[in-house]
Amino acid sequence: GCQKKPRQYPNVTFAQVFHELKWNDNFANVKNILETKYGLEFTDELAKGKNKDNFKVFQFEGGKFSGYKCSEWRVTFMNDSLWDVLIFIPSESRKKCAQSVLDIRDTINNLPYEKFPRINYQWILHDKGKAIGRIQMTNSFGRGVMLFISTNKFINKYSYR
Repeated sequence: GCQKKPRQYPNVTFAQVFHELKWNDNFANVKNILETKYGLEFTDELAKGKNKDNFKVFQFEGGKFSGYKCSEWRVTFMNDSLWDVLIFIPSESRKKCAQSVLDIRDTINNLPYEKFPRINYQWILHDKGKAIGRIQMTNSFGRGVMLFISTNKFINKYSYR
C-alpha cells in the first residue's frame, strides 16, 4: 500500500494562460505561477542560446490544461522575457488524439476573443482590438496534442494575409 496517489492538478484554461502568463515576464515570475497556481513541477533546463546566453528553454511536468492531463510544459525565454509556452497532452490512441484535436479546436473557437484563423490549426487572438497571442495546435503522430501558445511580438498586419 505504498502506492503514490496520482496528483490532482488544477484545470488551467486558455484565458488563464493569456491573463496570468505575461509575455514579458521573467523566469522567476513564470516559474512561480506554473508551480503555485498550475501545480507543475520544474524538471530541467533544456536549452541555452549560444549568443550571450539570451535564449533559454525550461521544462515542467504534470498539470491539467483545458480538461486534459498534460505530460509536460516547456517555456521559452529570450533575454529572460517569456516568449512561448508549449503544452503536450498525451493520448492513449490515434483515435483519442484526433478527437482531442477536434475538442480543443472547438474550445479555441469558443474563446471570448476575436480570432483570425490561419492554416493548419493556427489562430491569432485579439482582445479589445489588440493582438494578445497566437495558438498553434498539432497532432503529434497520434501520440498526443501539442499546443504552442506564443507571444504577439511577431504579429503584425502581414500575419493576416
